[in-house]
Amino acid sequence: MNLIDLRTLKHFVCVAENESISRAAQLLHISASPLSRTILNLEERIGFALFDRVGRSLRLNNAGRELLLNARQLLLGNERLMLDLQRRAGGTGGTVVIGHMPGALYNGIIPDTAQRVQAAHPAIRFQFEGAPESEQLEELRRGRIDFAVQTQELTDPALASAVYSSERYVLLMPRAHPLVAAPEISARQLVDAEWVVTPERSGPSLRAKFMLACHRLGFEPRVACVAGDIISALALVASGFGLCAAQESLVQFSGENIVVRDLPLLEMRTDYRIVWRPDALGPAALRFLDALLERAD
Repeated sequence: MNLIDLRTLKHFVCVAENESISRAAQLLHISASPLSRTILNLEERIGFALFDRVGRSLRLNNAGRELLLNARQLLLGNERLMLDLQRRAGGTGGTVVIGHMPGALYNGIIPDTAQRVQAAHPAIRFQFEGAPESEQLEELRRGRIDFAVQTQELTDPALASAVYSSERYVLLMPRAHPLVAAPEISARQLVDAEWVVTPERSGPSLRAKFMLACHRLGFEPRVACVAGDIISALALVASGFGLCAAQESLVQFSGENIVVRDLPLLEMRTDYRIVWRPDALGPAALRFLDALLERAD
């Protein structure tokens, strides 16, 4: 099947809108003779007439009106495509895909940076995909995402990374818990307390970080219950199941039934790293990275 090229469609639309070969030729800055041949060749290729000839004027017939509608949509789509490609090339358009574990967004740094970039360049869009850290790296290597968020140092020389945030952990307690009234919390009190923890997972996790901090302090925590995720853990703490160690940014979700205290004895902190492939970073993604690292500085 012979396809109609965009140039032919553009010429057809101009003739149809002006109902005249000569007027259309003037607007297109070409001579009337080749434009007339273009229209005749188009009609021959599709097998039917598009215009009714009335003297020197042309009037679209039903088939011509149908083609005009489709041609306008196709040309407009092509213009939008070219504009999108130009924006992508200039770093002012396109989609930036960011992989992350849920906790990486709680402190608001990545969402706020993305929103600031989008406010300055509305044609840039962001897509966030939640996944464990190991899966993020695999998707990054395959080119499905532009960035991954990690909490561990990297050993892959093909990837680059930078720490953009460091977050401490705090102690969350039910409001009715006896330790709420304690002026200071001792190691002994942490040993005797019951805890709400998150599930064991492969790779780095809040559960692994918490257990390691407890072991460094010399005790095995008494687990009251295991929550499905850290947000569910907050609900369980609020209901009185026990204490929980959580990143400071979670305080915004704690509610009135949870009391927040410092947690100096367990020495828990997470460094968040943004990870990317230097050989695959597009202009829009680079604009986001620059904004994120500028904020981190």
